[in-house]
Amino acid sequence: MSSKFSKSEEEIRPTRSLLSRWPKWVRWTALAVVVVAIGAGSYAVIKARQTKAAASTQSTLQTATVRQGNLTLQASGTGYLEAVSEAEVGFDISGKITTLNVKVGDNVEVGQLLAQLDDSSKQSALEDAKQALRQLTSAEAIANAKLAVTTAQADLINAQYALNNQQYWKNDALIQNYYANYVIAKDKLDKVQAAYDNLNVGDYLNNPQEAQAYQTLYAAKQAFKTTEYYYSLYSQKPTQRQLDAAQATLDLAKAKLTNAQNYLTALTGGDVPDDAYGSSLDALRQAKLAVQTAQENLDATKLYAPISGTVMTLNAKVGQSVSGTIMTIDDLSQATVQFYMDASDWSNVKVGYEVAASFDSLPGQTFSGKVTEVMPGLVSVQGSSMVEGLARLDKSVEEIGLPVGVEVAIDVISGQATNAVLIPIEALHEVSTGKYTVFVMENGTPTLRSVEVGLQGETFAEIKSGLEVGDVVTTGVVETQK
Repeated sequence: MSSKFSKSEEEIRPTRSLLSRWPKWVRWTALAVVVVAIGAGSYAVIKARQTKAAASTQSTLQTATVRQGNLTLQASGTGYLEAVSEAEVGFDISGKITTLNVKVGDNVEVGQLLAQLDDSSKQSALEDAKQALRQLTSAEAIANAKLAVTTAQADLINAQYALNNQQYWKNDALIQNYYANYVIAKDKLDKVQAAYDNLNVGDYLNNPQEAQAYQTLYAAKQAFKTTEYYYSLYSQKPTQRQLDAAQATLDLAKAKLTNAQNYLTALTGGDVPDDAYGSSLDALRQAKLAVQTAQENLDATKLYAPISGTVMTLNAKVGQSVSGTIMTIDDLSQATVQFYMDASDWSNVKVGYEVAASFDSLPGQTFSGKVTEVMPGLVSVQGSSMVEGLARLDKSVEEIGLPVGVEVAIDVISGQATNAVLIPIEALHEVSTGKYTVFVMENGTPTLRSVEVGLQGETFAEIKSGLEVGDVVTTGVVETQK
């Protein structure tokens, strides 16, 4: 290799000797001439190519052939696998757990007894409330209620009679009758008084004859006072105060009778108006409410499954004092996906649309379903506006075999056309809302034709009428190179 390298040096050396003999200014002038020559040549070549290209450029119609195929419109997003429903289960009261019938992972049925609290104090409270109610509804209480009704009825009759007497004071026949009673009683009193005076009774009664005379005189005086009172009462016009008092007495008697009747009805199991009142009726209601409350408190010591499903969490054990939620139950009988999509997909996500869901851990498997709910407004997710919705899959969580909370890729299918007549979207011309035309090549000439359009995707549109498979349509004008 050393000899070859030496030969190269020998080939170069004569050239260097020739240049070295030229003056320095000659050498720089020659170099500049060479550079200018090279630049001029390059420009000439480029200009010639541009001229040739410009000469061969022309406008050409771009066309496409109408074909048959499938068109699917869909929006894609991500979400999370969820149970169809979840229930937080717990006691409404506090207490100590005496029985716990489940553990995490157990499947339970709706209505199944899950746990129980110590209910000894609640049992006693219920028995006390029942005993108090039994006393209020006993046979003795019912008999007293009946007696109260009859007493109230008599009081009502007397009050009505008294008011009538006040209101109809101008009854001359009645007044004359009371006056006749007064005259008779006065005459009898005078006779009895004369007979008693004839006995010359001293300060003390000395024998049965004097005692009998005294009793006869006393009875005559009482009878006279009664007839005198009624004659005086009905022979004079009553005052307004007397009329008001008589009316108030009548109203009170009516109210007492109504209350007594309602109470008796309640005791005997009848229907009582909602607006009924009275101290006895209120006491009965409170006693019944106390029994109901005590029974509810006793029932609350037992915890039943509100739904069928799987116990997902459990935060309690026997002997522990608890209150509130102690477990969660998920219904895994049908899988649900909570999904999020870009705000631009709002019009492509509707309730009832079909979905296709897939999981990274289950490659090659797709699970179908339908959208069941779409939030009425956009939601913010990490600062971005998103469409939030729920989709129910056709499989259960158990059938999918993945845990709740795993991430899901989901496509919402807003439209599908199978074996449809398809053209590129660029071929469509919208002449008015919902009205479209296309240019069809007929004998080499573009001819305008109206068409009925179905689904429209980003690249293709479905033609329902106006075109046939094999027709050629224009999709625009392009610049081509010959």
